[in-house]
Amino acid sequence: MDESIIFPSPNWFKVSGFAVSKDGWLVYGGPTNSLCILKPLDLGQDGILQKNPSYQTQIFCRVHKEKIVSVDLSREWPEKKLILTGSADGIVKQWNVDQLDNNGKIKSTHTHAVHKSEKEEVVGVAYSSEPFAVTVGDFGNVVKWDLNSNIAKNYNNFLKSFRPSCVACSHHIPLNVAVGTKQGVIFVLDLNNQGKIIYKIRGQDDEIVNVSWCPQYKNMVKKSLDESQKRSTATERLEKIRSEDNEPEENLNNSAIAKTLPEDSFDETIVQEDDMFDIYKDHEADEFGHKKFEPEDIIVKVKEEKENDDFLTECLKLKEVILKNKSEPEPTIANLVEALDKTHVDSDISDSEEQENDTRESPECDETEIQTKELGDYTIHTHRHLLATIGKYGGVRIWSKTGKLVGSCAVPNSVNKSQRNKRPNPNSNSILWYKPNVLLIADGKSQLLECNPLKIDCKNKLEWSVLHTFHKRGLYCIATDAPRVQSMSDQLQDKWKVWTVAQDRNIVCYSFEKKQKLAMYNTCGSFIYTLQCCPYDAKKIAVSVGDGAVRVWESDICDEDGLKLSLGNVMSFWQNVKGKVLTSTWHPTKENLLAFATAESRIGIIDASKSERPAKNLLPGVNGAIYSLCWGDKFDLYACGGGVMVLYHTDQPEQAPVPIDVEFEGKKLQISAGVWYPMGLVCGSYYGAVAVLNPVTYELVTMTFVFSKMIHNITWHPQQTSNSSEESPYKNLIAVSSLDKECFIAILEYADKGDGPKLHPWKMLNGHLEPVCQVTWNPHKDGLLLSTSYDSTVRVWDVSEGKCIAIFDGHYKGSFTSCWSAFPQLPTTIMSGGADCCLRIWKYEDYPPEAYSEVKHETALKEKKKERKERKEEKKSTENAAEEKPTDAEATEGQVATNVDINAKIKAPKRFLLPTIQRQMSPCTTIYSVRKLAEKYILHSDNVQSNGKLESPEEKSDSNDVKEDKAEDVDFTKMFGSTNDINDLLDMEMRKHIENDRFEASIMLSIFRGHIDSMIQFATQRDALCPFLVSLSPCVSFKYWKTVTQLYLAQIERLVAKSEQKKLWESKHYGGQIYRKVALLLSIHDVKGAVTALTDAKLYKEAYILSKSRHMESIAEETLKMWTADCAYSGYINMTAICYLGLGDVYNAAVTLAKSNDQECLSLAAELAKVAGQPTFANHIEDKRSQIQSETPEKETEDLKPLPSKLDLLMKNVKITSENVTEKNEE
Repeated sequence: MDESIIFPSPNWFKVSGFAVSKDGWLVYGGPTNSLCILKPLDLGQDGILQKNPSYQTQIFCRVHKEKIVSVDLSREWPEKKLILTGSADGIVKQWNVDQLDNNGKIKSTHTHAVHKSEKEEVVGVAYSSEPFAVTVGDFGNVVKWDLNSNIAKNYNNFLKSFRPSCVACSHHIPLNVAVGTKQGVIFVLDLNNQGKIIYKIRGQDDEIVNVSWCPQYKNMVKKSLDESQKRSTATERLEKIRSEDNEPEENLNNSAIAKTLPEDSFDETIVQEDDMFDIYKDHEADEFGHKKFEPEDIIVKVKEEKENDDFLTECLKLKEVILKNKSEPEPTIANLVEALDKTHVDSDISDSEEQENDTRESPECDETEIQTKELGDYTIHTHRHLLATIGKYGGVRIWSKTGKLVGSCAVPNSVNKSQRNKRPNPNSNSILWYKPNVLLIADGKSQLLECNPLKIDCKNKLEWSVLHTFHKRGLYCIATDAPRVQSMSDQLQDKWKVWTVAQDRNIVCYSFEKKQKLAMYNTCGSFIYTLQCCPYDAKKIAVSVGDGAVRVWESDICDEDGLKLSLGNVMSFWQNVKGKVLTSTWHPTKENLLAFATAESRIGIIDASKSERPAKNLLPGVNGAIYSLCWGDKFDLYACGGGVMVLYHTDQPEQAPVPIDVEFEGKKLQISAGVWYPMGLVCGSYYGAVAVLNPVTYELVTMTFVFSKMIHNITWHPQQTSNSSEESPYKNLIAVSSLDKECFIAILEYADKGDGPKLHPWKMLNGHLEPVCQVTWNPHKDGLLLSTSYDSTVRVWDVSEGKCIAIFDGHYKGSFTSCWSAFPQLPTTIMSGGADCCLRIWKYEDYPPEAYSEVKHETALKEKKKERKERKEEKKSTENAAEEKPTDAEATEGQVATNVDINAKIKAPKRFLLPTIQRQMSPCTTIYSVRKLAEKYILHSDNVQSNGKLESPEEKSDSNDVKEDKAEDVDFTKMFGSTNDINDLLDMEMRKHIENDRFEASIMLSIFRGHIDSMIQFATQRDALCPFLVSLSPCVSFKYWKTVTQLYLAQIERLVAKSEQKKLWESKHYGGQIYRKVALLLSIHDVKGAVTALTDAKLYKEAYILSKSRHMESIAEETLKMWTADCAYSGYINMTAICYLGLGDVYNAAVTLAKSNDQECLSLAAELAKVAGQPTFANHIEDKRSQIQSETPEKETEDLKPLPSKLDLLMKNVKITSENVTEKNEE
């Protein structure tokens, strides 16, 4: 059984996106639109982690198209394990955890899309009384959903213009719903029958973030007649000032003020002494009989003057008093009774109940009660159906059943009132009514607060205190396993737990009973890419996560049980990382020195001795994502990215990195992975080659081709394992994984068998269904290899026998990384992580290969195809929606802005301009067209350079004296030849257009070639001139434009005379807007802009021919490179090879063809590799071809009779019917 160490991170700032069941299940919305279910493991189960408690994570990815914003659990849990989820796309679904399909995936039992039809996001979902659920959208639609009949009723007339922000269903009264809005107004609704508003009140001055019902229906609130003893310093100062104002005048002598008199306080007759000459200097004080005058502070008793108000001020004060008295209602009997109730104990509370309530208070409350009794009396008020709300800036309010304010308090908030309008508050407060006498408050920073909502002072204020501060920042969600409906006796129980979620990506489990933290679980918001154990400290494991942080999990063997690990703690390093961390590696000797690399080409170093230390970034040296990072000798660090390997001297961080070039047979290798060992520096290339370099001089020692695609990971078997005192017999083995579709693991042996050190194939491990990501050797046992793959499995191999001994399928998406436990006591314990954003720990003996089923993988492929279809449908729907025009009412309101989608792609017909060439190139799905081009220009020529580049294919085509007599014999290969060959192709296309009466295509082809005069004449002969063609004529000259305009006028008169006016407004497309745009650009002689327009529409063939026909060779070469990149990205291997041959790059053409498993492709690739001067690569391709040929079973040939034709069957039926007729006649 697997256990989770790091969980997927809940969605940030979703106060209702995290729920806890009665039996401790955690349910929330996670990354990649997933639903995360954390199942607590039973105490009786034999796990790896010490019970804290520990969880097993179940992740169901893409249950919604957008992220989950709210979840709720059924009130009948665990009898009915139902989950309600609402997404930002407006879809609400109910899931049944107990009902899983054959693939182990959760089933959706009910779905409604009312909010999606209203084009709004879901704000909150909640279960009400069975069988109803309530959902609220951000446009004010409240939906009552009957889950038995699956009928959703929309109440859209309650909230109107108010924008909901949170929702909570009452636990006591069926279908009573509290809705908080962004305008600060609280709605309490009754959704029975037609529904009604129970009360609506403005509860806050700011947005209401969360609401929570009291778990007890009837509550007794103690109200002290004295004000709370917890005063602020500002209040104390104000009272001190007021007390000083009331002091009698007899104490005026005590109010003396020390003042220094100004210089002009003396008489002007006093002569000021000159400071330039001091007669008293260097003499005694009484030497000259008198002393020098020294100013002193004089104490002057001053009576504080009170300013007398003027007549206008007194009038205004008098006016305020009159208005205040006028607004007060006249005293009535009802008012007197209400005042009497406020000053005395309620009559409906008996002495026995009051005594019972007093005895059930907690010890802390008893002390407070005694203290308040000493200060003064208190009153007890009974309130029913209490509701708590919290605002965006920390204001907490308690409301009664009738909408009366019972109590309030203000919690500290990070944003001051003066800053509210300047910048938005990044934090999110939350509230949870844990017990009737305990209200939990999240202040949006790092503190969890508690207060007793059943005790208020004479000003209806609540006192709060800090419960815990285990989070570092951004506490935004609180959840508990306490029952939603509690009795009076539950106030004394503290057996339930509280979970808090914060922006520091930690989930804290807190016990009220023990008043301490039970556990802290770390979460991650993206994929886990690599894991690496510390080589000198078995307690530490570095985790590379794509959420912009490097985590270090520190755990140890438990003292009670030497075979169990403690949960430990996770340190997160995020400062100066700023990117998706793809790999990290420990320094082999320097303690706590950790290097990391990101997808943004950033490399840094972390001191992992203490958390929250910022990383030190090194100078950039590579482009592209960095997937390989390893330490070398001393403080050397090797990084591979973008096909380049560089060397960093980390002891000199200001020094620029040094590139390391690897050349083989005249070709520079593009390095994708590397690992350093004292025996050599092993490198993997983009094209499947593995090379060993000298670790000091970096000279190539040996190289071999193993795969046809990029090498992803390389690892060397340890020289010695922990369970043996001798060197390992497998110390020379190297495991290599690749992105090759063959999905095997290559085991190479680096040994000297008389001809120098070479890499020899030792064994191939087959079993994975998709490419292998990472391989890791066991540091405790010889010959055990661990591998991860995109097929979401983690496999353990015994390389000596070449078989798989364990298959772990606990990951719900691709597994990217894994590592063995560094403790020798746990040699079979494995940690693994991947695309499900979860780090799991398990033992491989619990997962034998016989228990694995491949159904999950097959269904995963089907789901991928289904997702692709859904994405295409979404694109079509968005395109159709974008094409919708505004209504007439909208148009009359004013000018409507046009929405421009920069990602929108306009498709142009690819067979419009060059249909014959397109038809000839269409067989490129086979290898014959590639071979035809290769034989014409390369295989039978001697103009290939040593680097595999073709010198001048144009010269080869010019020297060909054989000319085609018929246009049909001209093939597409001439498009890569000289300008004359291009003209021959275009002449052939023009003839075809004229013969098949493709007028518009012939006109556009003439424009491409710059034949404006012939185009105008051809159009004039057919009376087909139009304003579009006339607008192109100024590119020749002004006189020519004038002549063309006269021809167009004559054509109009001629058509009118023939009564053929319809031809004047016939719509001609000329290939669509792309070709028309290109024609206009060519008319202003902007050939480069025309080529750019064609390439943007992915009309690379037309763009290439246009640039070649206009003698722009550099632009033609760039266009052909773009065409090559697009074909390679789309996976068109043969077309990519044709483009490479057109560029004259024979080597890359051979590499491209070698990626295929087709026999003809591999044969041609071997020939091209030999021509390019790569005999080693050619031998590798031949070996691959022979291996595929040997593995392909021979088809048994059977002598099958030819099937009869339709005519034979018809004749047979006629013969049978005629025989039947004759038999009947004879009878």
